Amino acid sequence: MPDASTTSNFTTTTTCIAYCTSFGFPYSGTEYANECHCSAAAPTILSTGCTMNCAGNFSLICGGSNALSVVHTTIPTLPATNNTKRGLCWPWNNPASSFAFFSPSAIPWLYNWELWDPRANGTYSSAEYVPMVHTQADASTVPAYFSTCYATHLLGFNEPDLPVANGGAYISPYNASVLWKQYIQPVKTRCNTSLGAPAVTNAIASGWGTDWLNQFFSNCTSPNCTFDFIPFHWYGQSVLDFETYVTNFHTIFPTYPLWVTEFQFTGVSNATTAYMVKEAMQWLDAQTYVARYSMFGPMNPANMAGIPNGAMVKDDLSGLTPVGLEYAGLM
Repeated sequence: MPDASTTSNFTTTTTCIAYCTSFGFPYSGTEYANECHCSAAAPTILSTGCTMNCAGNFSLICGGSNALSVVHTTIPTLPATNNTKRGLCWPWNNPASSFAFFSPSAIPWLYNWELWDPRANGTYSSAEYVPMVHTQADASTVPAYFSTCYATHLLGFNEPDLPVANGGAYISPYNASVLWKQYIQPVKTRCNTSLGAPAVTNAIASGWGTDWLNQFFSNCTSPNCTFDFIPFHWYGQSVLDFETYVTNFHTIFPTYPLWVTEFQFTGVSNATTAYMVKEAMQWLDAQTYVARYSMFGPMNPANMAGIPNGAMVKDDLSGLTPVGLEYAGLM
């Protein structure tokens, strides 16, 4: 049983099951009397070495030395209600040939963190392209791009709460509000384009995440600033944590439709990521306040910014990984 998560001090099979299912894993295994292992995959080898009593209940067996006592728990899944929410966050250097692995009928919109459309020669042309004002330097170019009102939605700044020292393009909430009023809000008046607020990270420190966004909203108020939806990002290790964060975000901003424009699970295998993504998408599809989502990312491992397990495209660009097949609706 490939490990997706391994933790000590779980003293009974019951506590291990509860731990694994909270992360969305159906298989839990105890070992060495108090170790808990979780997986999306069933074991492939039968072990006869499970002889150790559980540390918390001597009447039960919790594996042995290099032997797992495995339990399968059925995790209820939610039916997919609307996969038209699903989009592609397309990197600028992704080869156009990778578009062939996805279908606009299943994934009908895309963005590329830029104001320019990455598609060429009609590739994926039936899908909606959503431009983004990536940095504060891009804000002054918005009027030229929207001289033809070429898009029905516009995404605001990308992770403006992320400091430069952390690899981001930080903008203070005040400066972001000034740029919004000068360059972005006029697009709403001229083109009736739906505006998405700046997309923040899921960091919880002061000045990050929702705290940055609340400061921005206090500086950018109606009628000089209006927002039709709020995009945001999430990276973490469990389906439960993801669902909890999205739910809490909705609680903080209950009147806005939400776009989860980047999300990904870290620290697990590609196969386990595929399982977790399936669970997450079923849940997102069932949440009426989640209008759209796009998982990071439809690219090969080299372009995954250190999260190769989430790559949708194989190393050699020859096809889709298990994650890609799941996201493309082919599994």
